[in-house]
Amino acid sequence: MHLDGWTLLLQAINFLVLVWLLRHFLYRPVLAVIAERQAATERVRGDADAARREAADLKSTVDTEKAGLAAERDRLLAAARAQAAAERAALLDKARGEAEGLLAEERARLAEERRQAEADLRGHAAALGTDVAARLLRAAASDGMAEGFLEAACRSVEALPEPQRRALAGGAGPVPIRLVTSAPLTVPEGERWQERLAAALDRPVAVEFAEDPGLIAGVELHFPHTVLRHSWKQALAVAMEELTRDDDPIHGHAARRA
Repeated sequence: MHLDGWTLLLQAINFLVLVWLLRHFLYRPVLAVIAERQAATERVRGDADAARREAADLKSTVDTEKAGLAAERDRLLAAARAQAAAERAALLDKARGEAEGLLAEERARLAEERRQAEADLRGHAAALGTDVAARLLRAAASDGMAEGFLEAACRSVEALPEPQRRALAGGAGPVPIRLVTSAPLTVPEGERWQERLAAALDRPVAVEFAEDPGLIAGVELHFPHTVLRHSWKQALAVAMEELTRDDDPIHGHAARRA
């Protein structure tokens, strides 16, 4: 086979022209397309990585918030339980206090009722006793007993200090005295006891005589500002007060003050 040089040269030139044409019109656009595709792929990959990182950050944030919410929930539940326990304890204390108060009031009411019943019983017993005593004393009383009571009254006046006797007498002039006896006095007895009272007071007296069978036996001297009582009626009243006096240191003291 014979190879012509011109033919080889032309073939070589054709090949080079073909290569240049391919490179210029095919290879470069293909490379450009490939490069563009690669760039797009890199952009997509970068966007995907960014999205994955953002999703991871978001997941971390969500996990943190979930943990915070769980802790806050636990704290709120603990606070609610503590508040409920405190309120329950307060309600129990209040209920216990109210129950104790009601119990104390009921005990006080029962004690007061018992004390009142005992006082009523003592009062009835004392009234019955003094009534029986009054009947017995009235049956035993005699007209001559007034003498002893009058003498005791005069001695009690004489035993008073001078300022008190002056206070009994009141102002200047005869001392007005109302002398009450359980039985009427005779005129001589009245005169004698008027003189006795004047001697006891060391002042002239103006005596008004009166009688009160309720005295049983005894006398009452009514001065301008006070009354001296010496009678079985007064003795029975004192005995009645002693019998009906409440021995309770609280209620008794209150009753005596009243």
